[in-house]
Amino acid sequence: MNLFNLVMNNTKVILTPKNVLSTYNQTKVRYHIVTEPMYKEVSDYKSEESVIRHGLVTAQTPQVVTNDFLYKMSGFGDEAKEYLKELNKVFGKNEPALLYNYKNESTDLEIVSGNPQEVSERIKSRLVNSQANHAVIRGINNLWDVSLLKFIFEYTKTSAKSNFQELNNSGMLDVKNGIPMAARKRIDELFKQAVSGNIRPQDLHKELNDWDLFEEYQDQFFSIFK
Repeated sequence: MNLFNLVMNNTKVILTPKNVLSTYNQTKVRYHIVTEPMYKEVSDYKSEESVIRHGLVTAQTPQVVTNDFLYKMSGFGDEAKEYLKELNKVFGKNEPALLYNYKNESTDLEIVSGNPQEVSERIKSRLVNSQANHAVIRGINNLWDVSLLKFIFEYTKTSAKSNFQELNNSGMLDVKNGIPMAARKRIDELFKQAVSGNIRPQDLHKELNDWDLFEEYQDQFFSIFK
């Protein structure tokens, strides 16, 4: 069984977060991944124990981008750029899309009595009425981070429809001269941050270059960074 099928077949979300990803703010989710101990994979020891990994996933505010923007961004390999080039042909290079960025902080690990099914249900019953965003996941010990990625993918997929709808209703997905309104709003906010000294000139410069907008904004840029 390949890695993909192994994770797909052995990862189960027992408790989903209360809320979908926010359209306009950060979203934090505390996760609890329950797996068998490592020794269960290498011995026939019959003790009923489980490993629980706790952590925090922070999703940044979804960023409105286009396929052309993604293509020009640094950090993608040649194969990925070829794929994005094909997307440009199919959907159009200025078609709005959402870019989600995540930060994972693993906080602690504990070993408790009970098999993973019992333990995950126990955690669920304790957290199900919490007002905070919690996720309980049953996964694979040596691939627990991949199990976490599977959860993040499904969570993002569930949230994307409402995020798109909210942005569309507010006009942020409208495209003018190849640039979504949300991107121009972000650039305006970056200029305000630059005036306040909260971001570096190169950060603003990179954003303008990524959108091929430096020439349009250069007078405003140089008026700040003389």
